[in-house]
Amino acid sequence: MQFLVTMEYVEPGPLFAPQQLGQMVAEMILPSFDLLANLQAEGKVLAGGVLVGTRTASFVIEAATHDELDQLLEGLPWWGVMKTTVAPLQAFAQRAANDRALMERIKASAQ
Repeated sequence: MQFLVTMEYVEPGPLFAPQQLGQMVAEMILPSFDLLANLQAEGKVLAGGVLVGTRTASFVIEAATHDELDQLLEGLPWWGVMKTTVAPLQAFAQRAANDRALMERIKASAQ
């Protein structure tokens, strides 16, 4: 199954001291990018990147189950500071087949 994942940095506000930024980049951000690049090299992440000018990453990931996807996402070091949305993707060919079948049912009911 393929999923479209969007992960957006959640600004912690005044609770986060500016000097902690370097530590966060070293311990969360860069390791997450490295892990996503490795997952892409392995064929788990099919496409994706960072939306230019934002703190948002978006990618298509392949996972056999919802649990596998959950484990992959929770394994990203930045998991705790990102708002995550996931949408399952349906293949174009499968959607076309479904729509053709629907069209045939509509034609049959109209006769």
